[in-house]
Amino acid sequence: MAECSLKPVKVLVIGNYPPPMCGWAIQTCLVTAELRRRGQVCHVLKINENRMVKSPDYIDVQGGWDYLKKIVSFTLRGYDLNAHVNGTSRKGYLLALIATIMGLVTFRPVALTFHGGLSQDYFPRHDSWRLHHAFRLLFQSASKIACDSPEIKHAIEGYGIKSQKITAIAAFSPQYLTFTQSHLSAEVEKFLSQHGPVFFSYLAFRSEYRLDVVREAMERLRRKYSDAGFIWLGFPDRELSQARAFVDSWTAEECRSLLLLGNLPHDEFLTLLTRCSAYLRSPACDGVAASVLEALALGVPVVASENGRRPAGVVTYRDEDAADMCAKMVFVIENCSRIRARLADFTAGGDVQDNVARMADWLTQKTLVD
Repeated sequence: MAECSLKPVKVLVIGNYPPPMCGWAIQTCLVTAELRRRGQVCHVLKINENRMVKSPDYIDVQGGWDYLKKIVSFTLRGYDLNAHVNGTSRKGYLLALIATIMGLVTFRPVALTFHGGLSQDYFPRHDSWRLHHAFRLLFQSASKIACDSPEIKHAIEGYGIKSQKITAIAAFSPQYLTFTQSHLSAEVEKFLSQHGPVFFSYLAFRSEYRLDVVREAMERLRRKYSDAGFIWLGFPDRELSQARAFVDSWTAEECRSLLLLGNLPHDEFLTLLTRCSAYLRSPACDGVAASVLEALALGVPVVASENGRRPAGVVTYRDEDAADMCAKMVFVIENCSRIRARLADFTAGGDVQDNVARMADWLTQKTLVD
């Protein structure tokens, strides 16, 4: 492992930052704080929702030209770039590619953080010449790459990228579980008192979250547990209206079983998670989702779509199979005490690495070997 220079490293992180809160944003917050704690210089260029809102906590982006201007300005001022990207967003891909190319032009290193799993819309897609070479160009243009797991690292190597250029660093870290129990709204408390069991889901209004499949599984579960409830949250503002329109078409019985929320601060998110019977995770395109690991660490049973990368302790169902999803929810309900007892050893102080520190190391060193 290369030693850090005594001179502070200057890093511009290009990615999600709250509000709203999401997995990427949590990682950005924690890693930025760790870099600053070490005496490094770190700023965040916010590219997610609310990016046009000015704040002292991050650098706003007013549009495409403003993004390019700020990238150029920071590279010319000696900043290294850290671009975050996944394989599901074309706009995110273009923003990351612009950053890597500007790094090449200005002779500044660009660290690429790649998120997600092996079933994303555009990755890995060796069946498409265009998509294959688009991501090959992005990976080649970056100075180094971090991804969530060895399996994703192997997939990136499939684009002809040398193994030593890629480092697998899991997104989850013990710091994710540092939270303060928060007061929940009267609406949430009323719902929890009137329903049981209650399943918690972090969702987005996008096809990979299988909302129709989740809806069907909910209906099946209510046939056996008439008081079952479901809490959907995580929708950013631009998707919440779409989610509400979707739910408004449901029957009155379906609507009574669902509490639809927007995005919550992390303290409220984890407080609510601990109050629910289990966590239901529907997308299969994720890697090892941080929210899944948070639930396990807090002793909350998890039912998730099988994607080949779920951690031990997760009860999996066949992706897009509502009947199997329902069957696994029933299994968790009927074996809840036994499952929770088995999860008792999964704690933040156990064998979970400090991946926030590892990511900070990776960003401030020229090389980092697995």
